[in-house]
Amino acid sequence: MGGYAGTAAGTGGATSMGDNAGTGCTGGFEEMQDTSGLCVAKMATIAGPVGQSDFGIDVTEVTQGQYDAWLATKPALPASTDPNCGYVESYAEQGAGYTGTDADHHPVVYVDWCDAYAYCLGVGKRLCGAIGGGGYDGDYEDATRSQWYRACSSGGAYRYPYGNTFQPSYCDGSELWNGDPSTFETVAVGSLPNCVTSAAGYAGVYDLLGNVDEWEDGCDGPGRSAWCCSRGGSFVNSDGSLNCGCGYDIVRYEANSVAGFRCCSR
Repeated sequence: MGGYAGTAAGTGGATSMGDNAGTGCTGGFEEMQDTSGLCVAKMATIAGPVGQSDFGIDVTEVTQGQYDAWLATKPALPASTDPNCGYVESYAEQGAGYTGTDADHHPVVYVDWCDAYAYCLGVGKRLCGAIGGGGYDGDYEDATRSQWYRACSSGGAYRYPYGNTFQPSYCDGSELWNGDPSTFETVAVGSLPNCVTSAAGYAGVYDLLGNVDEWEDGCDGPGRSAWCCSRGGSFVNSDGSLNCGCGYDIVRYEANSVAGFRCCSR
């Protein structure tokens, strides 16, 4: 399924009722698109490998407010004959995410690979994959080929988004909640000031480690049963997992409480 190039239609005039830290869609992490009228994540420019162009990546994970505003435009579903996503009957979340204060700014969860892929296309972006286009099916720590890993590792210079020394409280993993599973939760995107890239050419991308796993355009085959890569770990992961840093990945096929995503430029 990696490199799937199907069409996801559906942009429109709906506007997210969410804002960023009370500043509205013109706040630090999101902006209103002229073409669609939708509130979407802003993008940071990532320096491309030698001989390749720079690319963009969302500075935060896609939020519940952003995703639900897109859903309100009633995006067209894939044709039933689509070999990858023909099973999709709805793009709606398949479970409830965070429902507390400022829920619009928590990352969307309970979305599967097809949901993430369609959203990114629907707002004029793409699900992060191979640098230069298409799905990514190589080494998960190859900063010359993977958009997601290049952004997270600052071009391969760092093990973690923030540097080379693991800091268990910088990002949203289980250590942020003192290891108490009853308290594990997502946090509002961009709200952890140390969980961000800062190297020149890669700066300003939040929550690449923890908060939610992020779908990547890289799958082992077509159809609903394909296993697709998700990156970065989530709020349920211990420091033993998140200590793997930008190379942390897991393959999955289902939507669940830790599965979210961000988009890259096309």
